[in-house]
Parts: sequence; structure tokens; C-alpha cells
Amino acid sequence: MVAEGCGVYGAFDRSGQDIFPYLYWGLLAQNHRGHQSHGFLTYKGGFHSHRALGLIPPIDERGIRFWLTLLPGPVGIGNVRYSTSGASDTPSLIRNTQPLTEELEGTSLSISFNGNVVNVLELRREFRRELEGRERFSDAVLLCRKMLKGLREGGDLASAAKYCMEGVEGAFSVAGLTGDGALFAFRDPHGIKPLCLGRDDNVTAISSESVGLNINGIDLGSEVKPGELVVVTREGVEREQVAPCGRKAFCAFEFAYFARPDSIFNSKYVYLARNDFGANLGRRYSDIARRLDVILSIPETADDAAYGFHEETGVPWDRALRRHRYVTQRAFITRAEERERILERKVNILKSRVAGKRVGVIDDSIVRGDTTRTNVKKLRAAGAVEVHLFITFPRIIGPCFYGIDMATYEELIGARLTPEEIAEELGADSVNYQPIEDFVRATGMRREDLCLGCVTGEYPTPLAQKMADEMRERFLRGEEEKGRIYEVLR
Repeated sequence: MVAEGCGVYGAFDRSGQDIFPYLYWGLLAQNHRGHQSHGFLTYKGGFHSHRALGLIPPIDERGIRFWLTLLPGPVGIGNVRYSTSGASDTPSLIRNTQPLTEELEGTSLSISFNGNVVNVLELRREFRRELEGRERFSDAVLLCRKMLKGLREGGDLASAAKYCMEGVEGAFSVAGLTGDGALFAFRDPHGIKPLCLGRDDNVTAISSESVGLNINGIDLGSEVKPGELVVVTREGVEREQVAPCGRKAFCAFEFAYFARPDSIFNSKYVYLARNDFGANLGRRYSDIARRLDVILSIPETADDAAYGFHEETGVPWDRALRRHRYVTQRAFITRAEERERILERKVNILKSRVAGKRVGVIDDSIVRGDTTRTNVKKLRAAGAVEVHLFITFPRIIGPCFYGIDMATYEELIGARLTPEEIAEELGADSVNYQPIEDFVRATGMRREDLCLGCVTGEYPTPLAQKMADEMRERFLRGEEEKGRIYEVLR
């Protein structure tokens, strides 16, 4: 299992109605993007906010009156977060819950941010004096500070967004509010993380995924372009390309794992790409497929791929693996003895459906290997006589700098071992990865428009490439990695 950085949302109702219900449903549709914390911020004569740890809570009919009193106003932003920068202890998680608000010389700004800043150490030095005494803050604080500095020097949102894009390296899809209630959004010049825009008669909404629009009855209008700024006020919507997009580099992992299957990227439903991933695997490994009695899928991101594999090969797809929906704990934050118990509890295996069978298992990715190893072990215990793994995402060989919580080489099983060695390590009969060229073709995008750094070692931004190369050399020399590369490498 891996973790995404955040999901963002912003909305403006030109009729003046309270916007909170749109924020609530828009983020609830994206709660898969961040389980650690959630937050809402609206504007009516000033900022009104609520932030808390955990999943977005249920709200009943009586409770909505309380929330509308707590968060009044026709414009607002929200966030669901998983930390890929800053500390993960409870006080730090509370402190870094978004949206966050910063102030500089009487000017306030609030942002909801998805992504990760690569040059975080450089920005910490730049703002050392302003942030003196504040410890263990996330990169979102630095991004907001950069935006405020741009506002002070340039005087308007376009200048501030351009200042960020020129001075911040990394992935950043942002929805924000100014101190006078203007909604804005922008995306880094490579467009690494998703961000889209939709409108109905009264409401304009910004969302990480199109499902955040759909749940509110808003159709997807367009993606926010890499390097583009969108500003929404009562006067309407203004869009401006404030920085050139030299090369688009959309995160390929969105297609395999992060996004909901009913979201749309580059005019294609994610579930259709995943269906094609499975068909690709069936064709590519037809010799192994002919040996199988049944194909299973790790729910739920691999379900569509399993159907594609079934369609291509004719191997029956059995839903004999079921996820315990409300087991959401992250295994890596627990003690070793509890970690294995949590992993074992995530998926239930219907033993009678796999006993005595040669089983193929479709999964979206293998990162550290802990979850996969546990599932293979459980399948063996259930009586499977063979277990062959088919992985929709190509073998991960390098860290991510842009918002996936896999920051070191040593934690990546694919960086240390070949597919044959991985199979032995995990207790499987074979591990079969989808090749990069097959994956790219299924997305419908051009290879040069995707960020594939974690599977190729080629990153779209220069500092990330430099860090990866240096850390790779250290890793091969056997040196210990001491944390997230972008937070420790100097």
C-alpha cells in the first residue's frame, strides 16, 4: 500500500448561498486521497474554518445546521490530507491539517494543496527568519509563504502564482482564498497532480478529480492547464497562463492506483485504462494465463484490470478477495508485531473458492511488498496450489518526489530485486509486471506527457533528478538512507 498526498476542492456560488454542502460532498467523494486529516474553510466577512484528524465525518439532517453556522459564506475551499512532508506525529498532523492560513504584513491567504515541494530545504532557508520558532511544519506552509511574498512584490494573484511557479520545484495543484474572498486555483508548470474545473448555473468548482464535481451535479468542464491560474469572483471566471508548460508530466500512478475509477483524466475514464491494463497483461503473459484456474483481484483498484484480463484470456474472474471496508489503519505507523495483523485484516479470502486452484492475482502495484507478501501467504494457507501475480503498474525502481509516500530506495522492493527475486521474496510462483510501453498505451497519453520517474529513474524536474542520482549512488554503496530524500539531502 502507498499513500497519496491530498485531495483539494474549492467552490464559489454566485447566487450567494452557503457553499459548505458543495465542499462537504466534493471532498467526501475524494476521501480516498487522504485519510489522516480533513479541513474546510469558508469566507464571509473573514475566514471561518474547521480542521480535524481522520476521515470526513457523517453529517445528519440536524447536524447540517450546525455546520452552516460554523462555516458560512458563498465561497470556500477544503482538503483531505495524507502527509508526504513534515512529521507524522499527532501534534504535527493537527498543526499541518489543511486548508492552512498564513499572513504577511496584513495580507492573509489560505490554501489547500496537493503535491510535494522538492526544494523544501532551500525554501526553509529563504523563510527561516519569518518562520523562526515554528517547527515541524509541512511544505504547504512554504508554498503559501511564497505566494504571499509574490503578492507583496507583484500586487496581484497572477504575479504571485507566477512567482511560485518560478521559485518552487515540485508538484502543486492548489485551491485557495484571498483575504477578501476571491477563489483561485493553479497548477505547477508540469501538471503533475490533477486539477479540474466545472460550472453549473450558479456554482464554479475546482476539484482534484472529476468525481468531486459529479457528486454535486456539476459536469467536468476542463482540466486546469499546467502553469495556468484560475480566479473566480462574483464577476465571473478568469483564466490566465502565467507560466509556460515546457513539458507536461502527469503522474502515471493516478491511473493505476490513486484515482477513483469513475474519474476522467485526459478525456478517458480511469476504469477504461485499468480494463486495458488487465487485457495487456493477459496478452503479454498468455502462457501463464493458460495455466490458471481462476483470476482474483486485490480490491478495489485492481477490479477493473481483472475484468480486462478475464475478457482477454477467458480465465474465470472470481471475487474471492474482499476488502474490509472500514479497516483504514496504515500498517507502517504501527509496531512490527501489529503491522502484520493489520495487513492480514485488510482483505478477507473466501477459502473454498481458491482451495486446490492455480490462482492468478491482479494487483495495481508492488511498492514495499509487505501487503503483497501477506496476501500471498493467506492464499497459500487457503489452499491455493499456485499463486501468480500480475501487476498493472510497471516495476517501481525509484522514489517519488512529487507526493507519493515512497521516498527512499531501500524501502522499494523493486529497486533491490529482479522480478524473479521478488517472486521468491513474496512466496509467489511468478511476478509479472506490465511493461511501460503497454501501460502508456492504455492511458491514451503520450509517454512524454507522463511522469514515470519511479519506474524509469528519469524525473521531469532538475533537482529531483540530481537527488535521485546521488541517492542511487549512495544506495548502491550500501549507505543508510535516513528519511525522505528531499528533506534530508543537502
